[in-house]
Amino acid sequence: MKTINHCNTHRPTVGVIMPLLSGFYMGELCIALRQVAKQQDINLVFIRSGESRNYELPIGFDSFDALLVVLHSAAHKLIAKAIDRNIPVISLGASYRPLPVEQFYSDQNQGVALLYDWLCDLGHERIGFCGDLSVNDIRLRFKSFQQKVRQHHGEFISGDFFSVSDCSFAGGREAGKAFVEKQSECSAVICAADQNAIGMIQQLKSQGLSLPDDVAVVGIDNIFLGEKASVSLTTIDQNLEELGRSSLLRAVERIRGAAYSADTVMIPQRLVVRNSCGSGDMKPSHEVRKSVRQQMMSADSQSPAELFESFYSQAKDGFDSILDAQNCFGYHFDEAVLAHCQSQHYQVEQTLYANGTRAKPLSTDNKIAFSVDQFPTAMPSQHYVSTVVPVKTGFDGHWKLLCINDSQSIDQGVGSYSMFSNYLDMLALFIERDALLETANTRQKSLQQILQQLKVVSNTSNDGIWDWDLITNKLTWNSRLIDMLGVTDIVRDSIDCSDLFSYIHHEDISSIEDKIHEHLINDAPFKTEFRMRTASGDYLWVQANGAAVQNSHGRPIRFIGSLTDITQQRESAEKIHHMAYFDALTGIANRRKIMQDINLFIGAHQEKRRAVMLMDLNRFKMVNDTFGHHTGDALLRHVSKQLCELLGDRQQIARLGGDEFLFFCDVQNHDQVNELTSQILRRIARPLVFDDIELEAQGSIGVAFYPLDGSTADELIKKADVAMYKAKQAGGGRAVVYSSEMDSSTQNLVTMEHHLKGALKRDEIGVHYQPQVRADDNTVVGVEALARWRSPVLGDVPPYQFIQVAEESGLMTSFGEYILNQVCRDLSSSEWLRGLNRISINVSAKELVNHHFASSAIQTILNHKLPLSLFCFEITETAAISDYEQCSQVLLQLHSAGIALSLDDFGTGFSSLSLLKRLPLNEVKIDRSFIRDIVDGQANLDFVATMILMGKSLGYQVVAEGVETEAHSMALKSTGIDILQGYSYSKPKPLHELEAIYCKAQALGVNTLDV
Repeated sequence: MKTINHCNTHRPTVGVIMPLLSGFYMGELCIALRQVAKQQDINLVFIRSGESRNYELPIGFDSFDALLVVLHSAAHKLIAKAIDRNIPVISLGASYRPLPVEQFYSDQNQGVALLYDWLCDLGHERIGFCGDLSVNDIRLRFKSFQQKVRQHHGEFISGDFFSVSDCSFAGGREAGKAFVEKQSECSAVICAADQNAIGMIQQLKSQGLSLPDDVAVVGIDNIFLGEKASVSLTTIDQNLEELGRSSLLRAVERIRGAAYSADTVMIPQRLVVRNSCGSGDMKPSHEVRKSVRQQMMSADSQSPAELFESFYSQAKDGFDSILDAQNCFGYHFDEAVLAHCQSQHYQVEQTLYANGTRAKPLSTDNKIAFSVDQFPTAMPSQHYVSTVVPVKTGFDGHWKLLCINDSQSIDQGVGSYSMFSNYLDMLALFIERDALLETANTRQKSLQQILQQLKVVSNTSNDGIWDWDLITNKLTWNSRLIDMLGVTDIVRDSIDCSDLFSYIHHEDISSIEDKIHEHLINDAPFKTEFRMRTASGDYLWVQANGAAVQNSHGRPIRFIGSLTDITQQRESAEKIHHMAYFDALTGIANRRKIMQDINLFIGAHQEKRRAVMLMDLNRFKMVNDTFGHHTGDALLRHVSKQLCELLGDRQQIARLGGDEFLFFCDVQNHDQVNELTSQILRRIARPLVFDDIELEAQGSIGVAFYPLDGSTADELIKKADVAMYKAKQAGGGRAVVYSSEMDSSTQNLVTMEHHLKGALKRDEIGVHYQPQVRADDNTVVGVEALARWRSPVLGDVPPYQFIQVAEESGLMTSFGEYILNQVCRDLSSSEWLRGLNRISINVSAKELVNHHFASSAIQTILNHKLPLSLFCFEITETAAISDYEQCSQVLLQLHSAGIALSLDDFGTGFSSLSLLKRLPLNEVKIDRSFIRDIVDGQANLDFVATMILMGKSLGYQVVAEGVETEAHSMALKSTGIDILQGYSYSKPKPLHELEAIYCKAQALGVNTLDV
């Protein structure tokens, strides 16, 4: 036989590596590729790699002008080798980045969009989705589905997702049961796989639903059974014929010199409308020829049982059955070759020809080993298709290579070729079975020799050696095992196995039994670690290794191995492990541990929902800067303790570093998240007294859901971080759940600084005023000035966003001066505003640490010829302690000049009572977070009443902000509060609107807003 060498012929040869040869996906591709190859005068070599992704045999590389790879059927190492040999590689349905492999895909996004739009056109508004998200293609289809939902109907409702354990009929039945149990309101369901759809239809019909009248069910893949289902299935055809045709034509272009293209080619899918969606069959337009799929379906004249029996009865007879298979399936081949491959070199063992003759086998001495790069052998007709089936033998580097060669000059027929491909897939399994049995028998003989060697080793080893007779259940061992345990009651040469098991820690027995079972039944390596009780009652850690000895029938009869004392190594490893995976300060898990745990969970539960929560302590840096790092460390330990007591072992907790904590929580929906985060925020707010300083922690939490928001730990934490940033922007002390809209808004902040600078120059920043009313008679006595920005580019920008940008970009001084001047201009022009007792203006920490702030603010007011006593500057507790010495000097200068000072957000910070006494304040303002809950229980109201009493006892006027309802107002009036402010009285409004309301009130003879 002559080796194929494409240098000797003008006809190109293309290799095709694919997992299987048959089935609706691989079978259709095979036939489509054969047809195009015949039209284009191309030789093909199909290579069946099996289900593994680590296939590395370079079969045919000496003859290939190009290589097609279907899905991940070849290892990256093999693809790199082909590229090194200047063989263009084209991938169908998989990425081999960063290697220069051209990619062709059937367009999953477009297929899902076709289905969704069709259902919408039929009038369906609530459409569900069914699928197994552990499968990559299913996840892609689900993301496409979610995009369509957002385009048509807004956010996807999580209850409309029906998770299944796999893509089978059984998985579909699971979805059908869930649909009925949920009493789903969906009028249609898109199943990500046709088998799921058929199974779901069966289940829904069995529970009394009428399809498609009660619910429409559609699928994706267009498998053969879809058309023959009890309700013919509307589905998406992946257009595999066009995928194969386009990729092979591209291979021809590359062979002829076309350059590599990094562009991904997407093949459009096709909608196949049948009865299950309620619109009846949509007849395809007239076609000149039948598609490959139609030919495959029409050629199937036998029942599935008859087909299986045909395949099985032929394939079980091994290589020799090929001749009979030719007659059974009407498939003509020229020759069949069986070779043995070792270390990537092969020798031919048998050759069969179509006429039934065999090539005379070479003697062992005359056999020549060729490189697998030169396999398969040449076809006399030259225009050929070779099908190569590599089969594992059980020994590393050893393979059986089956090759079938046939001529493209003969029209095989779609049906014949399809059935013969099914037969070859089954034949590969039988050849592999026979090879593995032969390998097992060889290994058994080797083990008998090893047993003799073990007798010598056991007498000289420091390990405990044991020999377990599986027939009698008796154990024998050497003296080292007795010495290790220090026991005297097992000095006999052999004991019952259960006696030795009595020394094993009861928590480890189940694991050991599982390991033994896996080894004896599935031939898994036996290596495990467990604890054994010594004579003193203590436990030592041992490592057990062993292997079973089988009789001639493959049945395990003995189990031989060793026990090694690894106590010291284990203890050292545990210490190292603790240092590597747990935070030294708090004792809870660290970043590495929680990341590992999250990824392990994701690997084991592809669809089970969980939440990743990222929490940051607000103003923690100021605690460190003001009171020292030892105080900050004490606060971190306190917060960790509170979290562990609250969450226990039910949820996973970690400290990522600094003041960031991460929780991985078993919560399923927003309501559960809200409840848990509220508990967390309340718990960490419990005060800590350290070095006579009372500290209270406040947190901001961002939440991301797996698998909806990400499929890796890094991605989920990134999304939770975005949400946490939003929580901090909203004032902190709250939790925010991630949504996709947050990504774009976060990016907008990068450009906001530029627009803010322009806004200050163009007077785009306005001032609104919110009235403050006296509690006893509702008289308006003051207003708070609040900045508002309506940008012609960004629209209405929330205050928390642009104020944070101003603080972080160094614009705060300019911003504060701008607002103060605007308020002064409004005062100069408004008689009503000047008639109030006080105008409150917020002052940031950045302004207070400016040495010139007080003198500059005072001068600005005087320049407008306004009384200083008309102004009240509101500061936060955080601002007051950010640089206490500097701030206290500035505040004293302002206070001495006659400007009133108010402590904003009273009760939310870290300040102590002594600090409040030292500040030159006139007023305290109770934060809205306390006011919000006063109508929910007497305890909440009593707590606020105590805060009011505390403020008054220090001689301060007390203001409550966030008074949203009449119920809030009535409750607060009962506590003796001085001033009320909130939506219950008025939202912040432009000055002219407030003046108009006031003028109307004056006309009625009142000085309130109740008009």
